[in-house]
Amino acid sequence: MDRPTVTTALLEELAAAQPGHFMRHLRKWPGGALSLVHLQVLFTLDTEGPLPMRHLAEAMDVSQASATGIVDRMEQRGLVERLRDDEDRRVVRVALAAGGRQTLGVMATERRERLTQILDQLTDHELEGLLAGLRGMRRGREALHSQEAAETARAADVGR
Repeated sequence: MDRPTVTTALLEELAAAQPGHFMRHLRKWPGGALSLVHLQVLFTLDTEGPLPMRHLAEAMDVSQASATGIVDRMEQRGLVERLRDDEDRRVVRVALAAGGRQTLGVMATERRERLTQILDQLTDHELEGLLAGLRGMRRGREALHSQEAAETARAADVGR
């Protein structure tokens, strides 16, 4: 096959993931259903660390009042906790609680187990091809991120 045909076929395969299955799984989560908003909070805090409520609201693209309500519900479930800033007691930071870290850990373990089950269905040749392709995608992604970061830095320099 020619490159455009292969690229189109790959895009179709990558887009064939069924988010509905993932959402059904989240509704049956032990300890209560997880929403996409809850996942966004967990992933954001896992990546960024504890954040002031205002920054968390900005990251979620919601009002601070909405973020407060979301955090209230998540705090009741032991997923996040509020911490007073040591330097400015008026600032409340939201951090992952033990339950949130555990939830992320369970999700990572289940994802890895599920992927192992899927990979077990592939032939050795398919596994080798997939590994080569995924390594190529990682290189491409890293190159794209580097290019975007350089463009952002150039734009910031121009704006000064």
